[in-house]
Amino acid sequence: MKKEIVYPGPWMNEESEFERICLLCTEPRVPSGITKAGRFFCQTCQREWILEKRKIPRVGKHVLNSDEKTEFLLENLSLFNSSLGLDDLMFRFSELISDRLKKDKIAIFITNLELGEIKLAHYYTKQKHLQRVIKRITLDYDLSYGILIEAMAKREPCFYKFSDQTHPFYSFYSKLTGTKSQLVLPILYANIAVGMITIDYEDEDTLDYIEDEEILKIVVGQFAVSLRNSLLFSKSKNQSKHFRSLHTAALTLSQLYLNNHNEMIRMILLTLSGIVDSSISCLVEIPPNVTKAKVFKVYRDLENYELKTLTDSVDINDLNFILQTKEILAVDPSIDVIFQTLGITGKETLIVPVKLENETICIFILAKEETRFPHEEIEALNAFVSLARITMENSNLYQNLSNKERLEKEIEIAKEIQSNLLPRNAPEADGFSFGGLMVPARGIGGDYYDFILSPNRNELFVCIGDVSGKGVAAGLVMATVRTILHSLVRVKDSPWEILNDINNYLYSSYRDAITPRFMSMILIRWNLISDEVEVSGAGHGNFYHYQLYSNTVRSIETGGVILGISPDISKFKNETKLYFKAGDTILLYTDGVTEALNAYEKQYGELSLEESFRNHILLEPKKILENIYLDLKEFVKEQEQHDDITMVAVRKI
Repeated sequence: MKKEIVYPGPWMNEESEFERICLLCTEPRVPSGITKAGRFFCQTCQREWILEKRKIPRVGKHVLNSDEKTEFLLENLSLFNSSLGLDDLMFRFSELISDRLKKDKIAIFITNLELGEIKLAHYYTKQKHLQRVIKRITLDYDLSYGILIEAMAKREPCFYKFSDQTHPFYSFYSKLTGTKSQLVLPILYANIAVGMITIDYEDEDTLDYIEDEEILKIVVGQFAVSLRNSLLFSKSKNQSKHFRSLHTAALTLSQLYLNNHNEMIRMILLTLSGIVDSSISCLVEIPPNVTKAKVFKVYRDLENYELKTLTDSVDINDLNFILQTKEILAVDPSIDVIFQTLGITGKETLIVPVKLENETICIFILAKEETRFPHEEIEALNAFVSLARITMENSNLYQNLSNKERLEKEIEIAKEIQSNLLPRNAPEADGFSFGGLMVPARGIGGDYYDFILSPNRNELFVCIGDVSGKGVAAGLVMATVRTILHSLVRVKDSPWEILNDINNYLYSSYRDAITPRFMSMILIRWNLISDEVEVSGAGHGNFYHYQLYSNTVRSIETGGVILGISPDISKFKNETKLYFKAGDTILLYTDGVTEALNAYEKQYGELSLEESFRNHILLEPKKILENIYLDLKEFVKEQEQHDDITMVAVRKI
């Protein structure tokens, strides 16, 4: 008795193979016959044999449970960063999907309703010649194209075979790419299809698309927001530069606040008020089956540059007007008494309703005192609110984790996000060289440094700061200060005014906390045209200035008072002006450097730091910091690090 393999016919799918045992045909050859409807008709023995079907399991893929979906989304949140260019965003997203689904041919189409077309914006494949040939495909937004346009119009995923389509485009595409079937997922932004993602398959009868669709659905919503933001950036570069900084900060910070709902809402409102430059931003939050709605408000005093946050409640019966609003709406706040109840006045009020999956209704309300909301601001606001909705959804998912998992995830997210908050690349400022180094003591640090280049490239802000305490709590304060700082440097020139605003926020936010939070800081504004340097300090101590012409290092005391201790720090105002020449270098540091202890409880100290700085001054700033850190490690040996170690170096070339 001989066991032989019957080769599958065209009706069989790729996950099937068939075996039979022929009792008569014993010759060692492939049987000759016809396969049809699950039976083999042998022409050698003139008998009919029933074929056995055996499914071959797919390798490395499975249906994700709810916890795995949450983990997958959180792991990839950093991908959806609106500071990415459009091409980089699409490449990284398609690369992620290709790696996760083990698929080679992935296309991203973008709609342009003004032109009535759908354009192939990106095609991911390892076949480079195919990328070059296919990249110019454009479809008319016309139902005659068949299933692709129908999927966009219905805003629903679909799987189809190319052989079932009559439009010439499908036969052309099939011959060009070898595609026999395709999965289509519309990219929905505010329930409008802004594009679609397609996965190509080389077989008609495949079940891969079921799992592929499930995995894509996890991230396509976040991708839609990032795609929309990147399109806004391409459309209006100047507007997007302003929005990108605020958007990225809100995205990363909202991840940090997944386990602190109220603080997450405050940060979202703070970012919103910066995007549309409103005097008050408000969120009315209405969970299901409640009689009182929670109200979060952030006031911005644009004349005195002060921030004030309040939390209140209001009876749901008073909210009939805004509850009837189903889409973004601009109104006169005098139109209904609810605005007076919420303390909202001005020339125009913007209402933005959002409904979460857990049936919670969130209504964002923003107001302008003397002007109306321009179209550009409304577009940016709409994009950000979509992102805020996803952030709040992520927070709800996160709250469903067990207490242990929640704590572990908080720490991991905070560590990842904090590393993203620090500058990844030096700013592109001609004539300058930069270096930055941070080594947290507990994985999550309270130290902070940054380089912020103005949009016109005429000014450079350099800062370093140290939050009281360590761990997650200190990391949250650091992230908050970063958001505020990135917003303020675009509207204020004076470092002291910026420090004063940060002090107002820290004091008002943490004065009633069980553990108040304080922060020291040095903020430098460098005029790249005149080389004038304006310095203000907030109780952080001094920094070093190396002057090439005299080959000397001098210590510059900044003064000031630590932020968050007092509501009024005006009497501690300090502003110092310096001038730098070619070859000059500055070194800023936190006390984790000078107060590092060796085995004999001796501190590294300022003299050792100054000597190390001088010894390595001929190196590039980045190398200077690396070598100072090596000298420090040599001093402390194997002693445990008790405080964050942070240093910044800037050289005028």
